[in-house]
Amino acid sequence: MMRFRVTLLAIITAILITGCSQQSHQPHGVSELAELRKPGIEERYISVDFLEEKNLIPLSDEDFFSVEGWLDNQHILYLSENAEKSTAYKYNLFTGEKEILFESSASIVQLELNPEKNLILVHASPSSFEAEITIIDPMGNVKTKRTIPSSELTFSWSPTGERLFLTSFDENWTFQTFILNMSDFSLDKNPVEIPFIQWLSDGEVTYLKWNEAEPQLTAPLYKHSLVSKKKVLIEEHIISHANFKDYSFAVQVENEEESIGSYTFYNGNYEDIIYSFDVELLPLYSEWLVPEFDYSSRSGLFYTFVPGTVENKFNLTAVDPKSKKTEAVLENIDNSEIKVSPNGELALYGSYLENVINLKDYKIKGIVK
Repeated sequence: MMRFRVTLLAIITAILITGCSQQSHQPHGVSELAELRKPGIEERYISVDFLEEKNLIPLSDEDFFSVEGWLDNQHILYLSENAEKSTAYKYNLFTGEKEILFESSASIVQLELNPEKNLILVHASPSSFEAEITIIDPMGNVKTKRTIPSSELTFSWSPTGERLFLTSFDENWTFQTFILNMSDFSLDKNPVEIPFIQWLSDGEVTYLKWNEAEPQLTAPLYKHSLVSKKKVLIEEHIISHANFKDYSFAVQVENEEESIGSYTFYNGNYEDIIYSFDVELLPLYSEWLVPEFDYSSRSGLFYTFVPGTVENKFNLTAVDPKSKKTEAVLENIDNSEIKVSPNGELALYGSYLENVINLKDYKIKGIVK
């Protein structure tokens, strides 16, 4: 996974010469944690109270490579790799049980669950010029398998998980885009001639349109219909954006000389602004640094990192767009990938997602021995 992330950063720089953003901000409304958290609903999923009674069991695997994400509120997916094969495992954090989900003689680069968590993309690399795409279900049953000429590959599931956007790059960083349809596993070529998109709905995407002819620190944000092919300008001077179930958001440069920007949360169609606050943008060579982030539709909280009081350290910050409040909940830690569990109570965290953060008391525990 780290190999993919590092290489992808090089791709983004080489192709788009894009400016990334840092959401280093001075939060406007600071709330107590109790005000941020919404009342819990009793359901048949693991709760943080359970964590107080039963300890998390770290996985033991000498060939451990990386954690890939949540399968459900108790199980994670992780990769193990040796000279002979790559293996994807399903692991229960609280019983220590693990189960082989998928094996490949080729190196598995990463796994990605669709939003419904009923399909899993397995991206393997048989050679430097091929990407092997396998779609499996949570039991490991293969649904379809394809090989695409590619030196690097990026992808994104649609909100329902019924469509998968793929971008393949060759060794010269030219690219092709595809949509793989889960209904019949047909492949549509070049639906949008933009390498990086965000799904807004199954028929609509958003993207930043960078000028490839010259270096840029910002780009206009567009909404694009896959049906009508019509595109609509949303905002100018954007450096990062994402679409979630309840909100969309964008990071916009307000004052480049003073390194000031804004985090703006919109309704799902970018028609109305729900919440906006100022951010301090941190430079990264010829770009802006974009911190890691994730959103929980269960708790309604958006988590991201802002600079801490120690150099090169950050504060994990919870943002509640609905109540227009923010709060730093963990201070002076690394800006690393974070993935919130489906129930919004835990978060995988770290360069290899090798830790779990309890989002009730914000204690961090390692999950790999």
